[in-house]
Amino acid sequence: MIMRAFHYLITALLLLSCGKVATVEQPIELIAHAGGEVDGFVYTNSREALEKAVADGYRYIEFDLLYTADSVLVAAHSWKDFNAMTGYAQRGDTVPAFADFAARRIHGFYTPLSAADINDFFSKDTTLVLVTDKISSPAVLSAHFPTLKERMVVEAFSYAHYDALCAQGYRRVLYSCLAADLGEALVKHLVLHPLFKGHKIEWIAMYAGALNNRLFRLVDALSTFKMALYTVNDYNAIPAAHRAKTGMLYTERLKP
Repeated sequence: MIMRAFHYLITALLLLSCGKVATVEQPIELIAHAGGEVDGFVYTNSREALEKAVADGYRYIEFDLLYTADSVLVAAHSWKDFNAMTGYAQRGDTVPAFADFAARRIHGFYTPLSAADINDFFSKDTTLVLVTDKISSPAVLSAHFPTLKERMVVEAFSYAHYDALCAQGYRRVLYSCLAADLGEALVKHLVLHPLFKGHKIEWIAMYAGALNNRLFRLVDALSTFKMALYTVNDYNAIPAAHRAKTGMLYTERLKP
């Protein structure tokens, strides 16, 4: 896939004569990563983390979404992490049923959340924006968060999902650097967008440690996309060359 991506990029470089377009530095929106930090714990995706994030002034709050063994959508970073955090490390990545999930306490105290819990919380506080990870199916998200799309930021894991979510009017859609069709989509729908159908990629969700990747640097030189970077707990971790394009940060420590 990497060689194919570089082939697309070389083609793009030959076809395009334009240089890098200047961007205007913008305010950075902070996202409480995995519900935010609570009592020094991160990645809990818990009710207590959500409540603390709101009290701390966050308005963009992210949750990782996974299905339980009996197909209930819930918030958990991974089943391996959830089992370890709830005293069942020996179960590895075994997927619990929902009743088991809901009965557990994260680090012995914090309350797990279902998608229904999250939807209820965000429906009551209309100042909040829900940011999602792991699942980007438009059908799944619209079924579980039917009234929130104008207050949702979704990380899309394929161009098909990115295009459909944009068409359906979600507040913001981030094309993931972990998408399986990354190389092809970036070139076709970002660098050479006028030649292809579908929404141009305006935002990329990017691992901050990969900003110097060769593929990224080539696309960056030809594009004016904006970035949501993860996970950043120090503004100095953002290279100066990329600050103008950085519009969102996933964080556990930075405060709004």
